[in-house]
Amino acid sequence: MTLDGTWAITYQGPTGDKQADLVLSTDGTTLTGTFDGTPIDDGEVHGADFSYTAKLTSPAKIKVKTTGTFDGDTMSGKVKAAFMTFSFSGKRR
Repeated sequence: MTLDGTWAITYQGPTGDKQADLVLSTDGTTLTGTFDGTPIDDGEVHGADFSYTAKLTSPAKIKVKTTGTFDGDTMSGKVKAAFMTFSFSGKRR
């Protein structure tokens, strides 16, 4: 199974649980897509492991680095933003 598709993501932010849509597409080891409408950069996928960066504008301007793994229709991982790291989980829509 591939990482391609739309994922419903839940992540634990500083103000509680947040939800976002993650839309991903792979071409070999290259990962492209959007995180809540924001384009992702530097996306890679190697087997079940993936990573990307995104420049978010809400609730503040910040660059985040996401790393995770997927298994079928579920995913989980970490989002690192400045001095904080948050966990996330997701299910394919």
